[in-house]
Amino acid sequence: MIKAVQFLNQVQAGYGTDEKMNMEPQSQFGAIGLGMLLKNTMMRNGGDIIGTVICGDNYFLENKDEAIEKLLSMIKAFNPDVVICGPALNYKRYGDCCGYLTEAVIEKLNIPAFAAMSKDNTGTELFKKKIYIIETPNRGGIGLNDSLRKISKFAVKLAQGQPIGSPEEEGYFPQD
Repeated sequence: MIKAVQFLNQVQAGYGTDEKMNMEPQSQFGAIGLGMLLKNTMMRNGGDIIGTVICGDNYFLENKDEAIEKLLSMIKAFNPDVVICGPALNYKRYGDCCGYLTEAVIEKLNIPAFAAMSKDNTGTELFKKKIYIIETPNRGGIGLNDSLRKISKFAVKLAQGQPIGSPEEEGYFPQD
């Protein structure tokens, strides 16, 4: 069973919107919020979300180094096989947070990690040449279930060290 940790912002975790943007990093065992949908597809592919790390968008971006260090410590404590940052959809600030955290997980923890967001997210253009980003719709609804399936399959494949196929096969943005 592949053990995954998911990074969510305050909205996707179900804690609220603007009033919770300054929420400090925290963690919970298992899947919460949008992660509950992803957990179902992960289980079908031989994986599970064993933990969730959460941080408000404003807190993350205004205290980036501190937020990343706290989140890395929480992620490390779960000892995951892979880290999934998102899906950020078209939440631009959240997409930037996902990109920064994915880079840090790969560089500092040496754990496979990737992000998920829409093509219109500012984080996509900023990070697609450096990290894998699975494409999602701009908002939930049409296309989200398909994206969750791609995220789940990609997470298991990346964690197992399997060869990664083309962007068209795997659903990530081209890195050129």
